[in-house]
Amino acid sequence: MPDTGKTIRKTSGKTGRIARTLVAVLLGTGLCWQISAAGVASLAARSSDPRLLTATGSAAHPQAGSIMAQSLLAAGQRAPAAALARSILLVDPTNDRAMRVLGLATEALGQRDQGAMIMRQAAALGWRDTPTQLWVLRDAVMRDDYVTVIQRADALARRNRSGELTQPLFRAAVTEPHLRGALADSLGDKPMWRGAFFADIRQNLPATSTAGMEALFRDMKARGQTIGSIEWLSYAERLIDLGQFQRARQVWANAFKVPASRLSTSPYDGNFALAAARPNDAPTSRFEWVFNPDLAMTFAEGSGGSSLTIPTDIAGGTPLASQVVILPAGEHTLTAKIDGSPSAAAAGWTITCLPSKQILPRRLARGASDELSSVTFDVPGDGCVAQQLTLMTRDRLDAQSITIGDVRIR
Repeated sequence: MPDTGKTIRKTSGKTGRIARTLVAVLLGTGLCWQISAAGVASLAARSSDPRLLTATGSAAHPQAGSIMAQSLLAAGQRAPAAALARSILLVDPTNDRAMRVLGLATEALGQRDQGAMIMRQAAALGWRDTPTQLWVLRDAVMRDDYVTVIQRADALARRNRSGELTQPLFRAAVTEPHLRGALADSLGDKPMWRGAFFADIRQNLPATSTAGMEALFRDMKARGQTIGSIEWLSYAERLIDLGQFQRARQVWANAFKVPASRLSTSPYDGNFALAAARPNDAPTSRFEWVFNPDLAMTFAEGSGGSSLTIPTDIAGGTPLASQVVILPAGEHTLTAKIDGSPSAAAAGWTITCLPSKQILPRRLARGASDELSSVTFDVPGDGCVAQQLTLMTRDRLDAQSITIGDVRIR
């Protein structure tokens, strides 16, 4: 992290300009949208029938009149839209739609400052009018009003509106220090969109935003907020997808307080003790044993600890369990303790390089009939920063039930 305020301001300004450009383009597109009015009011605006205009646009019907004014503005009739909206506000000063139409029409007629003042009055009437929120959001971005940016995006997200705008904005806020602080404050209120935010991080966080994401976690912790296990895993799993395996493993280990002694052995939880005690719905990292969700895995307890039961009635090529490990380049041997006959087991180990997804050749100490108890493989120096161990079923007519435990890699 930079040590001087000067450096911080320089970085923040650059990032802020990028964020403002992104959001302004998105919101510029969004503000072109106007709600298409349906029903009698829009029919009146299109037909110009004086009887319909009298019935729907009079002071006795301000809501219908505001819809008509909106339709006029959408049709490019700015002056008539402004005049009708103004007449409605004389009767109903709290009509947020009419206030918004007047503000946008005034702005479109070239009176930008007056239009902006009216739009801020419309925003003060409430948070439920989506076009008003989008205008205020754009205005706040251009004025570097970070708190308002996040507050208005929060209001839209709480109502499940304009997700195509709010999610990219929240993502951009991760890397912009001023926006990030406001985002941390909003997350502290546990809004209904918090889960969607971390789901979006899991799928879409750019590699350039990882430092910002960790800064957001620090900001949240500094505010006394609890960060859930799924939220930590969303970030750690995204790091795996980005190929940042060491960083992902460290985030997971720190978040879940994994003892260093357990991290020093590969694979993690080689005797399946932690996996056996874990609830089926517990959030799980790929650095732990991950089991096939479509299968009911069973465990056996013995003097050496837990062991995993290998089923005999599953089609070959079905993954039973997997784990991501980080091994250095060179030769490695995986061994396992088998209770039963390894040659009669309907399973074997597959080792895949990450991120290249290259399946590594294996050397079987006891021949092709035993793919469980001892497997030697070579980790190449390129394209194999991490490896995925997969326990995979094999087709075997004379398969017998066995258990496997004490898995180690040397």
